[in-house]
Amino acid sequence: MPGKLTSSAGAVIANALERARAEGTSRIAEEHLFAALLANPDSRPLVGRLGGPGEAEAVWAEVRGARRRGGLTASEQEALADLGIDLDEVVARVEAQLGEGALDGTRTSARRGRRASLSPEAVAALNAAQRQKAARSDRGLTAQHLVLGMLAQPGPFADALRARGVTVASALEAMDGDGPEAAAR
Repeated sequence: MPGKLTSSAGAVIANALERARAEGTSRIAEEHLFAALLANPDSRPLVGRLGGPGEAEAVWAEVRGARRRGGLTASEQEALADLGIDLDEVVARVEAQLGEGALDGTRTSARRGRRASLSPEAVAALNAAQRQKAARSDRGLTAQHLVLGMLAQPGPFADALRARGVTVASALEAMDGDGPEAAAR
């Protein structure tokens, strides 16, 4: 990824790798980045009230549910419902044939490797963060840009955060000092 990482972004990525390795893998996934962002003081103002264990757990539960349904975004699920497709029924049939979690494309064998790698979703989030940094003409990639990248990239985390009022717009307001978190400082 081109560009300079600030110490806050480096700390997030290092923390995400530690979390991945604690799970027995060296592959950083989107959930590792999210957990590391929740723990990082530089990104906390952007995720607002998600720092509490209840809200963070609700996000995790929603993401697990979305992944169980094949990782479809909320808009994709709505489109299927509009076509009369009962996604819960489809998931139940697939799991009856192939086992629980069969549609969860993020499950991989927990190989412990020496070299760290990124899941495709984590790469997409980092690329989106880089685009957010460039759009703002910022010099270095920060933990806050990583939050923007997670929010800008369609998927279960962005959907779960959006449902709680955490959007790219609200994060940008917090970054620029116009959001509710800035007023609380």
